[in-house]
Amino acid sequence: MKTVFVILFVLITRTACTPSTGPIIGIDISHHQGSINWDQVSTWDGHPIQFIYIKATEGATYQDNQYASYFKEAKKRGFKVGSYHYFRTTSSVADQFANFKKVAVKRKQGLIPMVDIEEKKHWNNKDFHQNLKKFLRLVEAHYGVKPMLYSVNSFYNHHLSRGYEDYPCMIGRYGPNEPNIRHNNPWTIWQFSETGKVKGIEKKVDIDKLNPSFQMKDLLMASK
Repeated sequence: MKTVFVILFVLITRTACTPSTGPIIGIDISHHQGSINWDQVSTWDGHPIQFIYIKATEGATYQDNQYASYFKEAKKRGFKVGSYHYFRTTSSVADQFANFKKVAVKRKQGLIPMVDIEEKKHWNNKDFHQNLKKFLRLVEAHYGVKPMLYSVNSFYNHHLSRGYEDYPCMIGRYGPNEPNIRHNNPWTIWQFSETGKVKGIEKKVDIDKLNPSFQMKDLLMASK
């Protein structure tokens, strides 16, 4: 009897300590997803959705009209939720930061904030990098963590692969090939599809996968 108990104890302990072998999947959404039935949002392709990034702001004045509702409903259902800002080169850094800080309330954030960087118009190369780094420093000082940088693979390699290596990054590259970034540090999240189908969300969704080199705790505000 004692032998059976020991065997059962070992098996249970091993099972409890064995990490999930599947990918850690998340989604990122904005008002483009329209009405969402949050009671149905659970999985993508059989994998549980474990994190959600929601668009909060863009530039100096735009605030996503679905942000508050999405954020509240996602948190209510136990998702780890974070916010992102679309960085514009048509607005001042101070005004953009004030806009983001007002909408993405620090104490409510579950994930480190993310900055979406996809344009380099209106500023020359020097001004672009000076202003972007100023914005990132403001975000880090306020939220207490380095923000995640989002960009598509080509833009990241052309403009962000040097001088931003110490920031986590989400890279958009659609298809079977993983992100190919020029510096030696690994990508953090791969946005591998912009046409994902998730029950409860009528429109197509961006699907994201955490790099196996990282853990979910690496995305969390509380872990920093």
